[in-house]
Amino acid sequence: MNGRFRSVLLLCFSLCFLLGVLSPPAQGAIGLPVPSFNQAYRGAFGYWADCRLGSAGCPYTIGAVGCLVTAFAMVLAFYGVELYVPQEESCSGRVQVGIDPGILNDWLRMNDGFGRCTPGSAGNCCLRWAALPPQISLSSHENRSEPGIDAVSRSIIDRALERGRPVIAGVHFWGGACRSPDSNREDCHWVVITGRLGDDYLIIDPYNRDHTDPQGTVTTLSRGVLGAYTIDRFVVVYGPGPAPAVRDLRLDLSFSPEKDLFHPGDIQHRFIRLSGSGAEDDLILYVRLIDPQGEIYYVYYETQHPQPGDRLSYSRERRSLYPVPRRFSTATFLWNSAVLPAAEPGIWTWKVWVEDPAHPGEPLASDIAAYELAADAIVARAPAAADQEPSPPMATAAVALVVGVAIIITALIYALALAQNRP
Repeated sequence: MNGRFRSVLLLCFSLCFLLGVLSPPAQGAIGLPVPSFNQAYRGAFGYWADCRLGSAGCPYTIGAVGCLVTAFAMVLAFYGVELYVPQEESCSGRVQVGIDPGILNDWLRMNDGFGRCTPGSAGNCCLRWAALPPQISLSSHENRSEPGIDAVSRSIIDRALERGRPVIAGVHFWGGACRSPDSNREDCHWVVITGRLGDDYLIIDPYNRDHTDPQGTVTTLSRGVLGAYTIDRFVVVYGPGPAPAVRDLRLDLSFSPEKDLFHPGDIQHRFIRLSGSGAEDDLILYVRLIDPQGEIYYVYYETQHPQPGDRLSYSRERRSLYPVPRRFSTATFLWNSAVLPAAEPGIWTWKVWVEDPAHPGEPLASDIAAYELAADAIVARAPAAADQEPSPPMATAAVALVVGVAIIITALIYALALAQNRP
C-alpha cells in the first residue's frame, strides 16, 4: 500500500467518523403529532388567555401562568378527550364542547380541580392532579441530574415516546423570572415532550410570544422560548386505548374570502389542506359545527360521490362528512361552497379532524376555525331535528306567505268566473 493511497484512505475514514459523530441518528428526530396550544392566545375575539385561572379568586390568568393547564389540554387533545362546559360556567360565555386550555380550566374549576399553592396564597391557583379527567392516568418521576437528565429518567422518557405516550415536564430555566404562582424555582414552567432529537428532546412550549397564534411553539429543551430548560419533575400520560400511530400529519381549515365577519347571502368557500406522512392514506374526515348557542351538529353529505356545491346535511349523531373513507392528497381542496342563509347571528365554529379507519375515535390531526355572522335579519333558532339541513324560519315564512297569496288570488278569480256564468 503506497503512501498516497494510505493518505486518501485515512482522509475518507476521518470524514466518515466525523459525519457519524456530528450527525444524530435518523430515528432520533421522530416525534409524536401532539396538537399544540398557546397559553397566551387571544386572537381576533379574545378568549382563553384572558380567562381567570383556577377558582376562589385566583388573581392570575391562563395567559400569565396557565402553562400546566395548557400542557394537559394538548395531551387530552392528543388522546381525543373532549369535555363539556355549560354556558353559565364557561369563560367564553357560551356552551363549550371539545378541548382547549379555556375548556379544561372551566371543567377543572367545576370539578374542584384547583387548590391553594401555599397555605397563605391568594385563591386556588394550583392544579389538583387527582382531579384531572378520568380518561387519562399518570406515572410521576423526578430527574435527579442538574444540569442534564439522569440515565433512569432518560430511559423512562424514551420508552414512553417509543410507545406513543407524551410526557409533560416541569422545567426551570436560566436568566429569566419564574412565573410560577407558588414562587417555586423548580417546575417553574411546564412543557410537553414529544420526541427525541439526538441527545436533545423535541418539545411543544405552551408559551408562544405571538398572542394571535393559537399554536404552541415547537422547539427543543435546549432552545425553549424562555431559555434552555432543565427538567425537574415529569409525568408520563396514559390515555384511552392504544396510542395513535406516529404520523407527521397536519390539517388546516380555512374559508374564502378570508374575513372574520360574514353576512347572510355571502358566498363562502370552505377549504381543507392535509399534509405530512399519511396524507395519502384512506382516512375518515369529520366536520362538526357549533352554532352561537353551543348546539353541536355533525355535517355530512348524503350522496355517495358529492360535489362541493351539493347540499350539506346535519345530525346530532356522530357522522363522517363522506359516507366512506377517502384517499386524500397533499394539497388544498375545496370541500364545500354555500350561500350563507339568514341564520342566527353570532360566532359559528367549525372543527375538522381525520381518523384512521382501523382506529376509530383517535384523531390523527384536527383544526378549528370560526367566523361571525352578522345580524342582517331577525331569525329564530335552527330546528332541533338536525338530521336535515337547518332552513331559516324567515325563508319558510316567506314561502308560506307567497303560497297563501296565490291561493287567495286563485279563489277570487274562480269566484269572479262563477259570477259571470250565472244566468
